[in-house]
Amino acid sequence: MASAAASASASAAQELDREQYLQELIRGSMLDPPSSSSSRAGRVRPLTDDEIGRFYCEVCMEWKLVFDRFRVSDGCPHAFCVACVVGHIEARVAAGSVPVPCLLAGGGGCSGGGVMHPERCKKLLDIDVFDRWCVALCERAVGPARARCPYRDCGEMAALEGEAAAAALPLRAAASKASCPTCSRAFCLQCEEPWDDRHGGGGGGDGGARCALTQLAKGREWRRCPSCRAMIDKIDGCKRMTCRCGTVFCYDCGSSFNPRMYSCKCTPRKSSQSEEEDGFIDLTCSDRPLNLGNHC
Repeated sequence: MASAAASASASAAQELDREQYLQELIRGSMLDPPSSSSSRAGRVRPLTDDEIGRFYCEVCMEWKLVFDRFRVSDGCPHAFCVACVVGHIEARVAAGSVPVPCLLAGGGGCSGGGVMHPERCKKLLDIDVFDRWCVALCERAVGPARARCPYRDCGEMAALEGEAAAAALPLRAAASKASCPTCSRAFCLQCEEPWDDRHGGGGGGDGGARCALTQLAKGREWRRCPSCRAMIDKIDGCKRMTCRCGTVFCYDCGSSFNPRMYSCKCTPRKSSQSEEEDGFIDLTCSDRPLNLGNHC
């Protein structure tokens, strides 16, 4: 009995000593900060630019960090800096020149025939540029036998087949009725305008003439005012156009200019201060409207 009590007393003393030891360790770790040498040993020193490495961009002819290197496609061995790739894509998309080839393809410097893919470059681009690039590729794949729904709340593009495809080919002045496969509303295949009585011969019967005018405008790459839909033919000058209704828009992309930032979908945004420094004039402040066909 006495031996059992002594054994229990000894184990209790050992447990007490163990708890005191742990408490002292915890108290010491809280009071004593880690030494500077041990904290430095756990950190990784950031690499300098020289240690990271550089590559030579053949477009801007500058040495760039390897983190800024972008290979245009798997079938092309060339790589360029991100800024040059983005600028190249934006220019091609704004001009409607798709697919987008390697940056050296124009001068014969690329023999691999590399073509950029939108998904590969998606992270580099604004969503608007990416969307327009995809739409342009779809329109090219469909070919001339296509039509776009003219209604603003739809705007879907559809490939035409059979008689509808034949009616949509160029050099046909007669109006041809079709229905949008998405919204089921009727429109004219020739002028891509909502179908009305004039297309069917009523209300003056100018449907054929209007369709012929629309085809002429497409052939000469005329633009419509985004506000009043009037036809505009740029004779010369810059791409900033002023319609007789007062709307200022871009002749290249067809979008209205922001009156405060003076920018469009294919033009980088500029503040009013930078506009004054660069010599730009806000056309929306003009005291006289310009006639059709005039420019800024």
